[in-house]
Order: sequence, then structure tokens, then C-alpha cells
Amino acid sequence: MNKRGQLTTIVIIAVVAVAASLLAFFLFPSIRDFFVSREKAEQILASQIEPFRDYIADCIEEASYEFFEKAGMQAGYYEITGLSSLHFAGKDYIVVVFKDAANHKINKLPSLGQIEMQYQLFLEREGNSKIDSCVKKAKFKLEAEPKERKLRAEIHDDAIIIRVDWPILVRKRSAAGTIEQLIEQKQVMLLIPLGYLWKAANTIVDCETKKDCKYEAIEWDKHTWNNPFSLRYVNKEARSLNKDQIVFLLESIPYRPGEKAYKFNFAIDRS
Repeated sequence: MNKRGQLTTIVIIAVVAVAASLLAFFLFPSIRDFFVSREKAEQILASQIEPFRDYIADCIEEASYEFFEKAGMQAGYYEITGLSSLHFAGKDYIVVVFKDAANHKINKLPSLGQIEMQYQLFLEREGNSKIDSCVKKAKFKLEAEPKERKLRAEIHDDAIIIRVDWPILVRKRSAAGTIEQLIEQKQVMLLIPLGYLWKAANTIVDCETKKDCKYEAIEWDKHTWNNPFSLRYVNKEARSLNKDQIVFLLESIPYRPGEKAYKFNFAIDRS
């Protein structure tokens, strides 16, 4: 055999060896499962379910927190098209109190229900894809087949609960067949006292929509004195661009393990 023939044979053998190695690498988990007993497969599946559910909850929490963090910086809004804003210290603040053409004061602070609806809009536009992307990165010793997912936010005084309706079929193959189990996901709690912050914001806005009521005067002190419980973990600041345009900065004071300070900002325009 000449040298060219020897070289060709060596190249062919190398290619076959590499192909065989790659095939074995990708098929090994499936092949291995055929040698796992049913009892062992059940044990493996049982040990993976809770970590898997925790991971799913973390994915939902991460995406949901992103929404509420953004909404807090935008007076509770996710979609801000058509809303007015004031520019102050390098940032834009959504105006929630202003006068219309007839000189009537308008209240545009979203209700808690409207903020919850904004969460649904976020899910449709980007949240669901973020959750799906996170789930695809999961590495567990099981196969997962997600079913229809429904998420719903409930805003409470001291926390936000994400109601999760998302069955996922998990399975593990064995020598005696495939073990399957349909699992529900955990409810997710965000340590964000949005209810308390919104109530503080609503008190400010309610005052500002009334005739001759300016919150940063005596109303500020009255609000603080009369609500020692709901305001004990809330910091309030007012920054004036001028006598008619004011930015209000509300921020929670963390008091629970793992809690972060949460900001709820908005502006008013009396002009």
C-alpha cells in the first residue's frame, strides 16, 4: 500500500472514531437509562422533583421581579406610551397628577388592579420568553414536558404573590419502561411591600387632586402621624423642579431576610 493509501485509511479511521465518540456522547444518557431498574429510576425522579420545582420558581421570580422593579420606577406602569414625564437629575418620572385643557386636575396613578394587568402585558411581550429561556437552561436527571402556563400577580401590602398554574410532566426512563409524574409548580412570593408604597402614593395623589391641597406642606406631617404602622418601612422624599413640578421618591426599608429596597417614583405637575 502506498503512502497516499495509508494516509487515506488513517483519515477514514479517525473520522469514524470521532463520529462514534460523538454518537456515544449524545446517546449515552438514553442508553444508560435502559440499564436502570424501575425502582432506581423512581428514586432518581423523586430526588429531582423538588430541586426542579425550586428552579422553576426561581425563573418565575427573576422575570417577575424585573417587571415590578421597572414598574416601580415608572409610577406602576410597564407601558408608558402616551404618558407625560418630567426630566429631573438625569431621569424621567411619570406624571400622575396634572391639569387638562379645562384646568381640571387629572389622577393617572394606576390602581393595584391595573398594575396587575400591566404584569400580564409584560408576560405577553417579554416575560414568558424570559421564563422559557431560563427553564431551557435547567440541568436535571429527568425529562420535562411543560403544559399550558398561567401566571397571575396579587399585590398585597407587604408582598406580591405570583399565582402559578403550570403543570409539567416529568419522566425518567428505565429498563422496565418510563416513569411519569405530572407536577404542579410552587407559588412565588416577592418581598416587595408594594401595597404599602402604593397607599402612600395614593394619599399624596389624592391630596394633590383636591383644590388647594399641597402634600409637601402640613399634609406630609399629618400622613406620617396618622399612619405609623403602614409607613414604618417607607421612606418618602420630595424633589422640586420648581413650585409646581415635584418628583416624589418612595422607597421601602428592608426588614426581612433576602429583601431588597424597592422604589416607587412618580411626579406631579400643578402648572
